[in-house]
Amino acid sequence: GVLTARRLSTAALDRYRASAFHRVNLSLPGLELVHSEPYIFVHRQFLSKAECAALREKAAAALTPQTFDNDATAGVRTSRGCVARSEEVASLRQRLAGLASVELGQLQPLKISRYEEGARFDIHTDAWRGDLQGAPPDPDDWWADRARLEYGVRGAPISGVNRIVTIFVYLTTCVRGGRTRWRWTDYDAALGGNHGRAFYEQPGPGTGATDVAGGSGAGFSISPEEGMAVVHFPATSARSGGYTDYNAYHESEAAVDDKWVLQQFVWSHSKLAWPRVLDAENLEPERCLSPSQL
Repeated sequence: GVLTARRLSTAALDRYRASAFHRVNLSLPGLELVHSEPYIFVHRQFLSKAECAALREKAAAALTPQTFDNDATAGVRTSRGCVARSEEVASLRQRLAGLASVELGQLQPLKISRYEEGARFDIHTDAWRGDLQGAPPDPDDWWADRARLEYGVRGAPISGVNRIVTIFVYLTTCVRGGRTRWRWTDYDAALGGNHGRAFYEQPGPGTGATDVAGGSGAGFSISPEEGMAVVHFPATSARSGGYTDYNAYHESEAAVDDKWVLQQFVWSHSKLAWPRVLDAENLEPERCLSPSQL
């Protein structure tokens, strides 16, 4: 399923409204629900071409190799990126908070990533692992959602705390390669499981195990279009447990055309102490990337 202009049915939107996931700003003109369970929205003209160009220019000299927690999949990430100081993207952060319908303090520092030819980001979740307190992960609760209920995440001992919304905005158009692909929309069905199918009726911990190479469930993909925002949900809201939705596993396929993307992760709680919660790659730099303001 490559993205088309067709909106999903009103019934699908009603299911989202009644779901365990955070409610974004559904009254925002131009916001479309394009996939249900996992829920994915797009806004096709969220940023202008000039804004996209300004963000690429701001980040270009600060890009460094990016990493991710790949202990479950042995995947790779070969993009480069950087983090902007919040004061240099203050207006943009306000708009992103408005789209997500959250307080500004729920936004972690904004990231900008570049995928040059051949660069990719293999299967991953944007959810943040619960605090295991030094214990190994339970095979039937891979992202430590039970520990999350008791201990929160490392650096934020709040029950149910998690990343609950991801917004990314493509800063270039890619005709070839670079699609964002959700190939595990019923994540454990290929292995004979039913947790993925049951998750939307009864959210809870899961194994996270899937067919990494072959996918599991009907695939869905979006080709990058400059200025288009994409919204999806790595976990349920904190009041619903902050449970990781493994059906929202996704990947960035290898780029052919140069791909740039802005990433804004939204947390369930406001004003977390980012230096205690996030790794160094996600923290603000000491200085602004450039004098320009967005």
